[in-house]
Amino acid sequence: MNIEFERTVDDLTEFNVFHLANSSSMKRQLFATQLLLSMLIPFVLIGIPYLGGQDISTFRIIYGMLAGVLMFVLFPYINRKATISRTKKVYSEGNNQAMLGHQAISLSPEGILGKNQAGESKINWSAVGELAQNEKYYFLYIGSINAIVIPKNCFHSPEEEKAFLEYINAHREQKVKPERLSI
Repeated sequence: MNIEFERTVDDLTEFNVFHLANSSSMKRQLFATQLLLSMLIPFVLIGIPYLGGQDISTFRIIYGMLAGVLMFVLFPYINRKATISRTKKVYSEGNNQAMLGHQAISLSPEGILGKNQAGESKINWSAVGELAQNEKYYFLYIGSINAIVIPKNCFHSPEEEKAFLEYINAHREQKVKPERLSI
């Protein structure tokens, strides 16, 4: 089975946003940051002036608490926008021929062969992990933070897309588990 498509910076950005939103370790880390910032803001607005000898007014307390709640609510949106901006900036630097542009992917019983203007790469089925998706892409994980990003619009028919999914799932499930070594 062969698939061809043009990969753009937006495609790779979409993967980064998807991974950030779905990785359990990233979700824990981002929630901890969200919580910390939400508590730090009231401390800065209320606690620091108090430690400096200023009187604390009811207005300052309400203002500090509302600012903390607002940070908690807005943090996911701010972080998503920052992730998109950082990712686009990174991919706009240097030469990314291997990741961007025309991509040709061939699926075979041995693995996945990828071709682009920079060269060829082969990935054995044993290296292929989870197949995830959102509304526009399939993400075929080949590492904990790396995936082959395949736009759903590269399929010419629902039947072709279904055949792709069946092929991927059939070969992913046949992975050979590493044997335990006896000592």
